[in-house]
Amino acid sequence: MRKILFILSSKAGKTEFDIKKHHIEKIYNKKDLEENVEIIDTSYKDHGKIAAKNFIYKYKNLKKTIIVAGGDGSLNEIANVIYENDVENTSLGLIPMGTGNDFSKNFSYKNFKVENLLNLKDRKIDLIKVNNKIGINVLSLGFDTLVLEKAYEFLNKNPNLGKKAYLLGVIKALKHLSYKDLYFKIYDKDNKAIEFEDKFLLSAICNGGYYGSGFNPAPSAKIDDGLLNLVYAKKLPNLLLPSLIIRYKFGLLEKSKYLDEIKIKKGQIRSSEKILANIDGEIFESKEINFQILENSLTWTYFDKTQKNVRLKI
Repeated sequence: MRKILFILSSKAGKTEFDIKKHHIEKIYNKKDLEENVEIIDTSYKDHGKIAAKNFIYKYKNLKKTIIVAGGDGSLNEIANVIYENDVENTSLGLIPMGTGNDFSKNFSYKNFKVENLLNLKDRKIDLIKVNNKIGINVLSLGFDTLVLEKAYEFLNKNPNLGKKAYLLGVIKALKHLSYKDLYFKIYDKDNKAIEFEDKFLLSAICNGGYYGSGFNPAPSAKIDDGLLNLVYAKKLPNLLLPSLIIRYKFGLLEKSKYLDEIKIKKGQIRSSEKILANIDGEIFESKEINFQILENSLTWTYFDKTQKNVRLKI
């Protein structure tokens, strides 16, 4: 059996799952497999990243899996550790125990139970490279990142808000609404270069289809098709903004002339002033953002044949 590290994130928010260390220990002890499993509860900043690095070097060149029990931010951290240290032999899995749990929506956890952890399956998925960082789900910029920034402010004051913080973030961000002059140079699925510039409210470069605690801007996105879905919203009359937000949330892009979507391989976004952006919830600022798909670059571990992957290419 492979070696497995479970990282139980202390930063995780409210979730439908409440899996503790003793639950995991119990199922592996019953099968006399406890020697193959390590479990940590994170207790300080970067604890999960440090534990992941130590685990990777302890079992260098051996097949192993790191399973994150947390949210998209924790998942992103560990994906970067794996990619940088031993991506050939280390796979990544997820028990969605965060606030947004957006990447988990690429899979079905409807029938998930702790016993499924005894039956692990693997397949390759894509990643996004953003400047010098790796992303697993979505790179976004503009209004939606402002919403995220405001949501974090609410969560810092009251962690029990959970997903309600994103709704409050939308309301607060509307008071600071602005448009950015952006230049795009992108390469489509046939590697044809396309250039355009305009005033934009927001833009998202999607590997997965969901982000922002349930927004579904790219319903056709698949995490193993070797493509990214670029979705963007141009400047529009303020009266139409509520309608656009609803369409953006539910993936109704084809019904709005202010929203568009292109399947691409890579690209660059530039601005004369710093762009507020985030990758998997980690906020940053930059005048230039370079991104590309990293096809089949990470082994994803899922649980049991009952957990059907609903957004994969095949």
